[in-house]
Amino acid sequence: MSLLYNRIPGLVKAAATEPLPSTSVAPQVSTTDVLRARLASESMPGQRADDFRVALAVEGGGMRAVVSSGMLLALEQLGFGDAFDLVIGTSAGSLASAFFVASQATEGSVLFYTDLTAAPFLDKRNAFKRRKAIDLDYLVDTASRRRGLEYSQLRESGVELWATVCPVEESNPVHLLRVEGDNDRIGAILKASAALPVLGGPSRYVDGNAYVDGGLSEQIPWRSAMDLGATHILVLPSRAVDEVEEAGRMSFVEKFATTRIVGSMHGDHVADLVGVLPESAANQANALLAIADASATAMDTSGSAWTGHLEVVDIPAEVPVPARLETKRPVLVDGLIGGAQSLLDHFGLGSVSVEQRVVLQHAEVSVAELRSEQLRSVIRRTL
Repeated sequence: MSLLYNRIPGLVKAAATEPLPSTSVAPQVSTTDVLRARLASESMPGQRADDFRVALAVEGGGMRAVVSSGMLLALEQLGFGDAFDLVIGTSAGSLASAFFVASQATEGSVLFYTDLTAAPFLDKRNAFKRRKAIDLDYLVDTASRRRGLEYSQLRESGVELWATVCPVEESNPVHLLRVEGDNDRIGAILKASAALPVLGGPSRYVDGNAYVDGGLSEQIPWRSAMDLGATHILVLPSRAVDEVEEAGRMSFVEKFATTRIVGSMHGDHVADLVGVLPESAANQANALLAIADASATAMDTSGSAWTGHLEVVDIPAEVPVPARLETKRPVLVDGLIGGAQSLLDHFGLGSVSVEQRVVLQHAEVSVAELRSEQLRSVIRRTL
């Protein structure tokens, strides 16, 4: 299914603004209810008792992804790891999603407030010298593997993992890659999805094609979930979606300076996408909110409405959202906890605390061993 909004290049708007007829708001079961039912029945990928296809769409945004990583941490510890059929991540959200699919979301979340706050991963001084400021090779090949991410776990999982990417060449139509294959290909996809223009260094190659950060194509990959046949979608943003909707445009000077720098490293197509990013992000957010509240819908190429169910986890205003290159550990920790709490509130579990709240007192202690089975049985009874 290919989604149609309007035909203005680089913009995304909902095709309809009128409320949908009741006949087109199928399925009647909400995403949350499907997930609860699957958890209660101990449903496993490939052995479902329902005919639904449930997707998890995870936003990135550099260090801001610690918020959506906190949501993944909560989902894992609540026992929802096997309740999804596919997970799609954008940028840093792709790596966080890989940890989730590998049943290591708790361990992966530790990266944000340890390994990612300083060299060798991050050197902010290089950002002012038009040189690589973040080391994706270190992040993916060293830090993530040290935190327990094994690619064999991704290959063996029954949950599909996808990552958004942005092609450097305008003629390349690929904006979404299945995270599969040998170790080199999986690593290359995770790096490509998070390759911020300029800050992440040169473009990354997968299957012979050059790519940069998937956020230039789709900041929150809900459209990709629809393209992949999802009937239900749970969106994990890394900042309040309505704040993105209200984002302003770059000034002429900002756009001129930024696009010149990006163009010199990645070419004109990527520079053009960076230039319209604030507008395209706001339009995508506007469409997402409209679809979530059923005031608009996506259309496929046949002109039929997507009749699935989409939910967005709300991030309250009091949750501190880190900057893209944030390094202050307290800010990152608070963002992580805020994301986890937002997910718990979405499921009506405001009285439940995730284990990471305790682990944060001892960040260097392994958190791979969890009391997940005991927690899972309690959650089943609570839901």
